[in-house]
Amino acid sequence: MLAKANRLTRAQDFRLAMREGCHAHGPNLVFHQYVGTGDEPARIGFVVAKRFVKHATGRNLIKRRLRQLVRDRLVEFPAGSLNVFYAKAGIAEADYSQLDKQVGTVLQKMARKRHQVTHVSPQPGSSSFPRGNGR
Repeated sequence: MLAKANRLTRAQDFRLAMREGCHAHGPNLVFHQYVGTGDEPARIGFVVAKRFVKHATGRNLIKRRLRQLVRDRLVEFPAGSLNVFYAKAGIAEADYSQLDKQVGTVLQKMARKRHQVTHVSPQPGSSSFPRGNGR
């Protein structure tokens, strides 16, 4: 179990992370992250859809495994971020070591995306480059 401060529980927070945040794909996992501006701890949620894993015991097993893998990596999540791990087809066949590799991979991909966004300077002609009025 994650600490209460690290749990993502509200539906609107799940929606915000999944619609407005960045995402990184793995073979059986999609990781969504919305980086906020708060000093509160990172909050993490898990979605395992019934269409991919039919039985509740299987869905709960996957969520328990993901929680344990994430708990060991809490320092890798930025403060104030909303994070959602969404299971894809085939996740039920993945064993613990495969899930460990996939979680590590999607976290690395997301860290690279965050690094690129913070270190990119605006290019002339791009929408983020300030434009004059031509005078």
